[in-house]
Amino acid sequence: MTEPPADPPAEAEPTPTPTETPVEVAPTEPPAEAEPTPTRTETPVESDPETNPLESSAEEEPGPPPAVPVATPQDSMDDQPPPKPFAGTIIDFSYVDPYPATRQALRAEAAKFAELTGINIEFDFSFKLPTSGELPAPNADVWYGKSTWIPSLVAYDYVLELDDYVAQWDQWPDFYPNAVEDVTYQGHVYGIPLNTYHRGSVVFRPSRFEAAGLQPEPPSTWEELNESARRLTIRDDREFFEQSGINLHHHTQVYEDWLIQAGGRPFNADLSRPTNDTPEGHLALSQHVLHGLTDRSMPIDGMKSSIVNLHAFCAGRVAMQLLWPRDVTACEQNAPFVFADLSVGPPLQGPSQRGMQLYVDKYMASRWRRHHDAAFETIKYFSSPGPNYDINIFPNRFLPCRGAAAVFPLFESDPWRSLADNTRYAQSRLIAPEHFAIEPAMSRWVEQSALGQLSVDEALRGMDREVAEIIA
Repeated sequence: MTEPPADPPAEAEPTPTPTETPVEVAPTEPPAEAEPTPTRTETPVESDPETNPLESSAEEEPGPPPAVPVATPQDSMDDQPPPKPFAGTIIDFSYVDPYPATRQALRAEAAKFAELTGINIEFDFSFKLPTSGELPAPNADVWYGKSTWIPSLVAYDYVLELDDYVAQWDQWPDFYPNAVEDVTYQGHVYGIPLNTYHRGSVVFRPSRFEAAGLQPEPPSTWEELNESARRLTIRDDREFFEQSGINLHHHTQVYEDWLIQAGGRPFNADLSRPTNDTPEGHLALSQHVLHGLTDRSMPIDGMKSSIVNLHAFCAGRVAMQLLWPRDVTACEQNAPFVFADLSVGPPLQGPSQRGMQLYVDKYMASRWRRHHDAAFETIKYFSSPGPNYDINIFPNRFLPCRGAAAVFPLFESDPWRSLADNTRYAQSRLIAPEHFAIEPAMSRWVEQSALGQLSVDEALRGMDREVAEIIA
């Protein structure tokens, strides 16, 4: 695991030691006075008979005065900082299309890191996320990976196992257990968490609740959510939605949060079989399609925004929604009047439990590159609380993945405090290596059921059949 150390500096020539025979000094003419050699100190150097052959205890005729000591290479080394452990090492670092503020923070931290370690970082910001199909392996020593990457890249035999590294890292116990579970696959650690996020927290407008005669408090259960959504919905006499009580995306990620709350998961424990066509899956998908098809507390295909670059909640057309932190950030930046009238509740209590899925971004390293120790040193530095806050958490409003990241000022007040606190309810996603084909397939079946094109039973049967074919 440890890379070979740098070659030690060459040893200085040994200083000659005196012999038993006194040194005879031939009489000479006094030398011409030379320019004094500069020294590192004004304090005169005392002569030592044990080390200076010009001095002896025997009485001799006085010879020339001892020369002023000259600075040696070893003397100069005493003034130098200790050698950098990875001097001259270059680490290729791939990042997924970061925002300008993130790029600026990355470059600033890379300069500090080079001063500390001698490792020079060369960034590649061109890597793009695939929307479906296979995930291409990043061509780098270290890369920023999204929440679903580990199983796919492990299947390529591309990722470095970090078990031995984290076992010796005193910061590893500070990471949240559910974040550690996310980066652990088939019993091995393959990444270091950077941040968390989730989409199961209830985000609502207290003023809209009061206008509908409701207490300005978030619903806690499915039943409370459904009742509140009905009462918050406003339609005109042409059945046009002026305000939807709730808004949902017809995506498997939303369905899978309902599924956790119903007590189910989309796969069995070893990811060998889909488990959606079950009583828990039926409860979850029925809860999802209820709002558009039965209660009509939202348009069947979701509430649309009337304002460019704002989603419907930030545009003021939705009273309650299950939002990503980045959606809340959009309100903060582009709709401050909505952000000022926004509160966050915990994820919902379903028939089985209160919970939702956890999404964890992470740094990973290639097992096929040379500099494993330098790669892990890079990961440790860039995932440490200070640099990671400036690079990832603050500019993107991501949520913490460890105790030391939860104490920053951002998380001292709502809504970020509540969103960060809700991370404790989240469960690591079950991700199969074929995820980039499975997720769009599952989403198509969810959407067909939500639009009324298939019954819940038909959609779940079709979903499991297609997923089983993908992972076969």
